Amino acid sequence: MHLPPLNAELKLDPKGRLMLPRLLRNALELNGINRLVAFANGGPKGGLALYSVDAFEEMSKQYQGSDPMDPKARLFALAIASTAQTVQVDNAGRMLVPQALRQLLGLEKRLHLFSAGSWFEIWDGDRWESQAYPDASKLWDQLQGLNSISTPPSDTEDV
Repeated sequence: MHLPPLNAELKLDPKGRLMLPRLLRNALELNGINRLVAFANGGPKGGLALYSVDAFEEMSKQYQGSDPMDPKARLFALAIASTAQTVQVDNAGRMLVPQALRQLLGLEKRLHLFSAGSWFEIWDGDRWESQAYPDASKLWDQLQGLNSISTPPSDTEDV
């Protein structure tokens, strides 16, 4: 499943629910998806990643196949597994964000949602604007003309 490009501001209601954008709801309905797997992507300073159950299972096969003796691979797998929860999209297009994930990620009221191919993420609006978006913009600058993410040339490099 490939999601349409999305960039939306959302608000949590007092019960911790949010209304998914119509374009996203339509894409999920078209694919028969009303359950998603949510997990903290990037730890407490990151966002809430949401995958279809099938896409999450496919991704988890990749990290479960990594070397359990590799400390980075092991910590990555544990971070995903320790925060993953299945969430339901109701008939009205609302989704309850689990309280533990809301607290871990600081998701309070104003949120930012964007799609990224086969998944979407929800971030605290202020953190996205002040921290994550500027970091993403730097990566975009690196990608321009390079076809890959690499260390940008130094500003002091001789011309």
